Amino acid sequence: MRRAHDCLSWGKRKRQEAENIKLIQNKQYGRADDEYDFEDGPCRKSRKKVATQQERCLFCFENPNQPKHLVVSIANFTYLMLPQWQPVVPGHCFILPMQHESATRSVDNYVWEEIRNFKKCLIMMFAKQGKDLVFLETVMGLAQQRRHCLIECIPLPQKIAKQAPLYFKKAIEEAEHEWSQHNAKKLIDTSVKGLRGSVPKDFPYFHVEFGLNSGFVHVIDNEMQFKSTFGLDVIRGMLRLPEEEVYRRRRHESADAKRQAVANFARDWESFDWTKQLD
Repeated sequence: MRRAHDCLSWGKRKRQEAENIKLIQNKQYGRADDEYDFEDGPCRKSRKKVATQQERCLFCFENPNQPKHLVVSIANFTYLMLPQWQPVVPGHCFILPMQHESATRSVDNYVWEEIRNFKKCLIMMFAKQGKDLVFLETVMGLAQQRRHCLIECIPLPQKIAKQAPLYFKKAIEEAEHEWSQHNAKKLIDTSVKGLRGSVPKDFPYFHVEFGLNSGFVHVIDNEMQFKSTFGLDVIRGMLRLPEEEVYRRRRHESADAKRQAVANFARDWESFDWTKQLD
């Protein structure tokens, strides 16, 4: 419990409505598509359209079709869940805001702090297993508000994780001539200013973070050319997966495999779960 308390960097807040928690078990759920896109999701201006977007987006927590059987931990404004498809590595998980946000760059401070708390506790949990974490976020389709803000958390053996900055730097620089339409610097080191100090609001970007204090952000010039799976493709390359595994479509696991994965993850997460400190 002390370790979970160490992760809690700010005061306790009122728990999300109890009915949200009751939805975790005993439901049948839909699935999000492989690219996290919702092509016909409307923009944010109309209240009616926002409601429609939440109905379409399977990562919005209030959506009854949200896959809550994969949810591991719930805070006030964010939650932790496992992927619907076969993970890239064991322990692969997501941090997401409950409401429909498009990017961590633009979320409110209380959401930002909860995301950071999840990151800190996940880092501690996987360090016990001899692994370091790489966090990935791809922000696209801002005008349409199609995509739900999602941070992919990838635990890697520490020896491999140490090579991640070099791999990602090289991959981004090699691909920049294909993506970029301008001469502005596209690979930005976030170790000094962080994400918020490195990219203006309402810009599409790809962000990779190595632990909590270092990373790179790439401003996406041409969303048509940028692959939304770029970050995971680099990870697969680092792990030297067969080519068919690098470029395959994501495979969905059986219900039994998902239940077992959630149970295993929840067991390891138990003593690091900072959300237990919330009211």
